[in-house]
Amino acid sequence: MKKKLVFLIGCLTLMLCFCACSAKKTETTYGGYTEETLRLNAENTASSLIGLSDEALLQNLEYYGSMASDSEDASAALNYALLSDWSEVKPVVGEFQGFSDFTVDKTGKTLTTTLLIKFSNRDAKIIYVFNANNMKITAMNVEPVYSLSEIMSKAALNTVMGILTVFTILILISLVIFAFNVIPYLEKKFKEKDAPAVAQSAPATVSATEDVTDDLELVAVIAAAIAADTGTTTDSFVVRSIKRRY
Repeated sequence: MKKKLVFLIGCLTLMLCFCACSAKKTETTYGGYTEETLRLNAENTASSLIGLSDEALLQNLEYYGSMASDSEDASAALNYALLSDWSEVKPVVGEFQGFSDFTVDKTGKTLTTTLLIKFSNRDAKIIYVFNANNMKITAMNVEPVYSLSEIMSKAALNTVMGILTVFTILILISLVIFAFNVIPYLEKKFKEKDAPAVAQSAPATVSATEDVTDDLELVAVIAAAIAADTGTTTDSFVVRSIKRRY
């Protein structure tokens, strides 16, 4: 009986151990970082941004902007991008109310964490993008959260703008094609306008030719008269000029 009692206690102990092992949840890690660690990192970053005054935000933008342009420091470029996003988001979100949902999404070699931040006017989210192999940060962004109706209205506006752009280009192409048909007609009109001017200049040339012919006839008559008066031939003299007296 004693042996049975010891065996029963031993079995119960083993069962409790197995239950304890199965109840213990193995926490998922990402490159050695737990989800809670990643959440705290995002919350600390968000708190730092929220605590910046307008003047401090401007100073940090200038500082990291100069560092990003003067050197190849990747962290400076990441910080500048994050501060630039926050400078655009800050005026529209309102007062800070607290942190909300936190999600981790791993796709291939990319790990993305998203922390939702509650504000009085509009919620926002801070997004971290990591290289899943070495957990190196590749991007940091702050974005406002839009409602479904706002997203749909923006999508509709983009669609309308795209359609208007396409139709505008088609109208311009049609006008260019129509212009190719009008150009020959205009050229023909210009040629018809130039033709009368050429026709009007022709009589002047004819009259000049007629004047020269009359002068030659007059020279011949005068030369014949002089030859008859002097009893010589027209070969013995040459009439070089004639002066008219009226």
